[in-house]
Amino acid sequence: VHVLFASCLLLVFAVGIAAQQGTVASEVVHGKSLENTATKENPDRNVAVYLPPSYESSLSRRFPVLYLLHGIADTEKTWLRNWTDKTTGYEGLPAVMDKGIEHGTFGEFIVVMPDQRTNLFGSFYVNSSATGNWADFTAKELVSFIDGKYRTIADREHRAVAGHSMGGYGAITLGMKHPEVFSVVYGMNPAIMDWGGDLTIEQPGFRTVLEAKSPEDLMQTRSVFVLGAVTVCQAFSPNASKPPFFCDHPFRIEDDRLVPSEPGFSKWAEHSPIRMVPRYRENLAKLEAIKFDSGSEDEFRFIPINSRLLSNALMNNGIKHVFEEYNGDHRNRIWGRSGRMVNEVLPFVWEHIRPEA
Repeated sequence: VHVLFASCLLLVFAVGIAAQQGTVASEVVHGKSLENTATKENPDRNVAVYLPPSYESSLSRRFPVLYLLHGIADTEKTWLRNWTDKTTGYEGLPAVMDKGIEHGTFGEFIVVMPDQRTNLFGSFYVNSSATGNWADFTAKELVSFIDGKYRTIADREHRAVAGHSMGGYGAITLGMKHPEVFSVVYGMNPAIMDWGGDLTIEQPGFRTVLEAKSPEDLMQTRSVFVLGAVTVCQAFSPNASKPPFFCDHPFRIEDDRLVPSEPGFSKWAEHSPIRMVPRYRENLAKLEAIKFDSGSEDEFRFIPINSRLLSNALMNNGIKHVFEEYNGDHRNRIWGRSGRMVNEVLPFVWEHIRPEA
């Protein structure tokens, strides 16, 4: 009898544990904003959707939503796996969500993870005449699809956008441009694209790009800066009538040295979040919460430098925000039991999109 009773207790305990696990649904969302692009992007985009544990059992309940944006060269699958060789049970978004909900670190919400890797390395979540209107796809078409299919709380007060690196840039700029859609923004190691650190005219990757004859030449370099430079060029200074790279480069070679080249140079500057702050001051003031962070040892040196400058620009324009610089590099502090995702990012999002009791 005692053995039977113990077995029943174990069964109930196991069921309780299983009930704490969310699920991940896979969607394909067609983007009209991405059709017929010069770079021949696929308008059918994979989207992973994390549904919290109570989603299947509490059928009358609606949930807040976080849109989570990946970095350059990544896809939605990047959020679903471990970024290191360590195993603590806190690796990958689904496991971190499950653990955080189980321990009461934050409540239950839906997380939407779209694939926005272009045929090169990424959309930067902006509208481009070369690669497609990715900002429109994200803020309009994707949000409409998710609200139409899932039990979301379909208003800005319960909708956040966050991202890492390129995705951090996307989260910040989408928040600037669409406060009617998102009320909360979090940028992790955001790729704040402006001149500084290792992103200057002295960066050797720019000359490599200018001397390349085809995208294949660039792929053979296997250089993040080289491939990233063309990716950013297609996003920030697109030119659909200028193959093979379909963009106006920010520099040109003159007398064997690099000099600024227009209109590309000015278009890159226009896309700098630092310089965008005064233009979007009213929109930024409408956001409920803004936070971004940067690892002081980020291997991309322009990121911590420009993150500080972005914080200064926000302060100078009277925009409330939180900026935190920590001892870490571009990726090494994201996951794990003591990682920033479970301890900083998701609790901050939950604090500001949680439904009223």
